[in-house]
Formats: sequence, structure tokens, C-alpha cells
Amino acid sequence: MPPESTVTIRTRQCRPFLLRVMVFSPESGYKFIIEVQKACAANNEEVWKLLFNLLKKIDGQFVEIINVEFIAGDPDEIDRVAAITDEGLTRPQVRAFRDQVFPLTKPIGDEAREPTPQEQQVIATAMKSAVMA
Repeated sequence: MPPESTVTIRTRQCRPFLLRVMVFSPESGYKFIIEVQKACAANNEEVWKLLFNLLKKIDGQFVEIINVEFIAGDPDEIDRVAAITDEGLTRPQVRAFRDQVFPLTKPIGDEAREPTPQEQQVIATAMKSAVMA
């Protein structure tokens, strides 16, 4: 008889984290912070997010005026967001955040209001474009 062996099978453990990738000053009195977050769903699935936080200098201190969360959905988006944790943002991605996302979010943050559904859609498209740049 062959000897018995026992094999322990572990479920894959999702480990969440938040990584600040970049701080950029697109113009005087403003800066934005790009962060990558890996969250874990109830079923232990990884959820990859890219966070765009816009800050404005008010009374000598930078204060967050708007934040946008992009949740990667398809495999290409997931790969791009995950790659940022290893490689950082690419030059085209930085340009896209500066030239596309910042100008869309700045007026909303300056006015301290919620974006309209149409603005949310335009910003979501710009975020996806920046991630995929």
C-alpha cells in the first residue's frame, strides 16, 4: 500500500492596501494626489481602485475639495491599475490626469458642489482614459 499523504488547500487570501503613487501640482494653489487601492470584496475577490484627490490651498493649508474613485472593471483596467503599484504612473497617464481629469474636477471642487450625473459620466470617462493612457 502506498503511504497516505495529506494536502492542505488554502483559499486565496486577499490583502488590502492603499498606496500613494504621486503628488502633482497642476497649477499654483492646487495639487492632486493619485492613490491605488486594493480592497477585498466579501467573497475575498480583489477590487482594484484608483483614487484622484484634488486639494486646494486655503488659509495656507491644502484642503481636499473633491475626490474621484475609479474602480477597475475589465481585465485590462485591472492590469493597468495593478501595474501602477510596481511601475508608477507612465508619462501619458500623468499628462491625462493633468490635462483631462484636473480641469473637469477643479470647477466642481471650487464650487463645493456635487457633480451632476452628466459630469460624473464625463469624469468617469476621463479617469478611464487616464488609466488606460
